[in-house]
Amino acid sequence: MNYFTLFDLPRKFNIDKKLLSQNFYKLQLKFHPDLFINDSESKKKIILEKSIQINKGYKTLKNFLNRAIYFLCLNGYEVKKETLLLKNNDFLIRYFSLYEQLDNLKENNFNKKELNNLEQIIQKKIIYCKKKIELEFEKTRYKKVIKIISELLFFEKIKDVLKKEYNIYLRQIN
Repeated sequence: MNYFTLFDLPRKFNIDKKLLSQNFYKLQLKFHPDLFINDSESKKKIILEKSIQINKGYKTLKNFLNRAIYFLCLNGYEVKKETLLLKNNDFLIRYFSLYEQLDNLKENNFNKKELNNLEQIIQKKIIYCKKKIELEFEKTRYKKVIKIISELLFFEKIKDVLKKEYNIYLRQIN
């Protein structure tokens, strides 16, 4: 089942998120398992599977990265998050310095100014990657999208590591 069809959305990367949510709730009202509690076991099973499909589709289309990977898949490109970064060595070499900055932050007890600076750098890179992905999807340059997704994954990962390390630091000082 094509999730764009399921939610009555045009098959394009940029979607109307409000319409997605509205159609999701309409489908939930129609196919929620609690509404079929008195039906046969076979009907309940079908409804449960449909409800799972609706939830999975909604989560996929709502999330920028998941929607990008799904859209690539619909267009014949198999993308696995786990291996994407490994295929973009030039990028990794260029931005590995962000991990060095993170290490420096830890050594300096997460100096607030340095922390804010690094967070801003990472957030700007994430926003830039997302805009580039949207642009490349419009131009149907799917191979470029894949490369940019690998970059976005890197920035998202370092953002998560930074948050995790900072939380560990905060627990240690409290």
